[in-house]
Amino acid sequence: AMSDTKSWGGSDYLLEDCMKILLKDLDAEKKKALDSLGEALTKSGHKDVPTAFLIRFLEATSFDATKAFEKVTVFLKWYTDSKIGELTMEKEPKANLIMQKCIPHSVTNGCDNDGNPVYIELTGKIQCALLAANISKEDFINCHSWGMQQMLAKANESAKKTGKPIRKITMITDLQDIGFSHRAGLPYISATMSHDDLYYPKFVGKIYIVNGGYLFPLVWSTLKPYMPQWIIDSVEVVGDAKTEMPKYFPKETLPPEYGGSGAEIKVLDTSDLKSAAATTYDGEELTEENIAAGDKLEITIDAENRAGTFGWYFISEGDYDIGFSVSVEEKDGTVVEARKYDKLITDKGTYTSKGPCKVTLTWDNSYSFLTSKTIKFYASVAEVNNAQ
Repeated sequence: AMSDTKSWGGSDYLLEDCMKILLKDLDAEKKKALDSLGEALTKSGHKDVPTAFLIRFLEATSFDATKAFEKVTVFLKWYTDSKIGELTMEKEPKANLIMQKCIPHSVTNGCDNDGNPVYIELTGKIQCALLAANISKEDFINCHSWGMQQMLAKANESAKKTGKPIRKITMITDLQDIGFSHRAGLPYISATMSHDDLYYPKFVGKIYIVNGGYLFPLVWSTLKPYMPQWIIDSVEVVGDAKTEMPKYFPKETLPPEYGGSGAEIKVLDTSDLKSAAATTYDGEELTEENIAAGDKLEITIDAENRAGTFGWYFISEGDYDIGFSVSVEEKDGTVVEARKYDKLITDKGTYTSKGPCKVTLTWDNSYSFLTSKTIKFYASVAEVNNAQ
């Protein structure tokens, strides 16, 4: 058992300034839960557990001291066994440079309008196969934990500056260039999410998705089963990054491509890394259909409960064109042409509805007397919050 909080790490990492601010306004009911959790931990041999750890798990369990006790004891074992208290800024893991090369990101761009530190990730530029070839899952999680610890320290620094109990981060996820091959990164993403759910629950307050593109619905439907509800609730899709993002962030935090004057996110050279077997997943995600001469194919997708972001992609084999259009029927009966009819060989696109709606994709081969057309396509919807 530890006898004072110093052995758990430095004061910034333990959110000591943030906790002083938070405790001033904690209501009697929550204070009672905090005291009873502290007593239960002392009884079970965990002395001087930092307040921030208690608050982290109380907030994650709606201040249920019994549930928080179960979670925090699992966390404390991990924290001591993995020597997390030693993951200071100066002790950056060696593998972190590999992480930065394979996952272009920034933890130093600043804060959002509320003072929460911002983590920006160019998710669409992640080199999944290179990551797998150059870093073990264990090293990956260790680097991730180091990064989380640095974000905690930034939150505490922000609390000192703003006088607000800052204890969450805001994430910007840029999906520009995301492709089917990013499926290879799924084991890393699901490992990260379950790790954070266990040890850093609700630490991410908001996730802004920018440059979602036509594959966003596929990404969403793939990841959603692995996401804790608190992550799902924190996601917002941003329309036009340059006009929307400055509403939530000071200009100096945002890189120029999001309408700001802050530092750009660097994409580092990866030529020195162990090369990886190329993986392409293009074929297996696409549905194949043959459309007879004079015939048409219609596919309807619904956003049943709320607004949806729709994405589509198709390619016609043998370079034959086919008539293609996308129409949207909003709940009030309004019909919008998301894609005007055109004869195309391939197309990809995205549409975000205002509310629940029905989207119809039509491939029209009625103008062809003799030639049947074979298309491969993908079409999907993500029902997710749109940034307001």
